[in-house]
Amino acid sequence: MRRVVNDTAGERAASGVSADMDLDRRKRDLLQTIVVAYVESAEPVGSQFLASQPSLGVRSATIRNELAEMTMMGYLRQPHTSAGRVPTEQGYRYYVDHLMSWARLGPVGVRALRGAQRISAGDVEALLYQTCRVLSSLTQYTAVATLPSSGERLVRQAHVISVSPSRLLAVVVLDGGQVVHRFLDVKQALTPAEVTRLSNALDERVRGASPSSLCAEARPCDELGPLDAILRSLIEVLALGVSGDDSDLMLGGASHILEQPEFREANRVEPLIRFLEERRTAFQTLRSLLARRALTVSIGSENSHDALRDVSFVAARYATGGAAEGWVGVLGPTRMHYDQAVSAVQFAAQSLTEALSRSAGE
Repeated sequence: MRRVVNDTAGERAASGVSADMDLDRRKRDLLQTIVVAYVESAEPVGSQFLASQPSLGVRSATIRNELAEMTMMGYLRQPHTSAGRVPTEQGYRYYVDHLMSWARLGPVGVRALRGAQRISAGDVEALLYQTCRVLSSLTQYTAVATLPSSGERLVRQAHVISVSPSRLLAVVVLDGGQVVHRFLDVKQALTPAEVTRLSNALDERVRGASPSSLCAEARPCDELGPLDAILRSLIEVLALGVSGDDSDLMLGGASHILEQPEFREANRVEPLIRFLEERRTAFQTLRSLLARRALTVSIGSENSHDALRDVSFVAARYATGGAAEGWVGVLGPTRMHYDQAVSAVQFAAQSLTEALSRSAGE
């Protein structure tokens, strides 16, 4: 069994805490059964159903006690008193990191993704479009991909300049020589000393960062006091300024995610639709989740954008045979077929790498 590398799991490993210590074998078996059943049905899973599963071999009374404990531990939740249990984000994360079976993509999916290569005939944009279309059809989720680009340039230095008492100009110089300017209006007038302090803090925070990781640098800093919110706003506007062009993001099957039961409520679906329509914001947000990992699975609130709080993002990098690379993935509800999504996305990235590498060698 392989492990999905992601922000949450990485932080847990760094702290020396192992999720394996949280759940014994019985609880792990129950969690796996609940996740699989809930993903299929979208209905809370009750103790009677679990007791009827021969593979578990556990009585109803014991199951109820175990479910109560797992709910207290944060792996499950109960929508209402008389309902069964559904996985929480913590439950999904444990499932993905420790319980999910890793399987190869089936022959139908393999043929479909290989076919996308033949249809595109060396046209990179057409290849990515067809790959997104096929990937979305295979998973029934929204597929996303970026055009290949050479490695990201790093921030060489950053400055903040006051152009008026309540307006700032942030300047970032990338190591390739590109200069990015962004204005920010602030609510209070700043003294020269405060502007200097902001400039020093900005340079310290973003120097050496890649454009796609700038959003992650907009973290709170208690030492700055009331200037902290301004610093974070400066980093956010700069992150948008150095991000890729919105045309670099391709979507396939955007309607699929809206067909899921979770998004039948307007207050959930409208922010997601706006997010997908704002290609520049979507590009920057999704790219920042990948960092430098080959594969990522980001679940619910692990995503940095509010519109993705009910969404999971599975993505993998592909290469061109040279210095350029991009990524391909799917967006779906947290109640996702993670095993199927991971296998399909990984194979799509592998297929793109093979196709683009062949083209580069011709």
